[in-house]
Amino acid sequence: MGLIAHDSPLGQELLAFEEERRRALISGDAAALDRILHPDLVHVHSSGMVHGKAEFIAHVGRMGGFVDITRGPVELRTTGAGGALMTGPTVNRVRRLDSGEIVDLTAFGTVVALRGADLWQVLLSQITLRK
Repeated sequence: MGLIAHDSPLGQELLAFEEERRRALISGDAAALDRILHPDLVHVHSSGMVHGKAEFIAHVGRMGGFVDITRGPVELRTTGAGGALMTGPTVNRVRRLDSGEIVDLTAFGTVVALRGADLWQVLLSQITLRK
């Protein structure tokens, strides 16, 4: 695996994709999420709960989208075979489903994306809470 410079064409493409992912999660845009999430998506929540694509899109819909997602510096790496790894700090501001309370989840975020014929798709996403 090799680092991808942010100012390289591939780096710019991946950062734009990450921004598209962020916007789709905040807006709760099911159509955009359906397009950018790989059919075999595995999403691991900070609680350890695991969702596939349909369950994750439904979960985001029940939340009414994320309140906000603020990414820190994102490190980009190639994985070979048309894949990329994006890692770095994130603060996900969410609305708790049980209480409606808005909380900030300060975490480390990981996204594995695959390049298809005409777009990137998220294969794996995970956040791990930081204390």
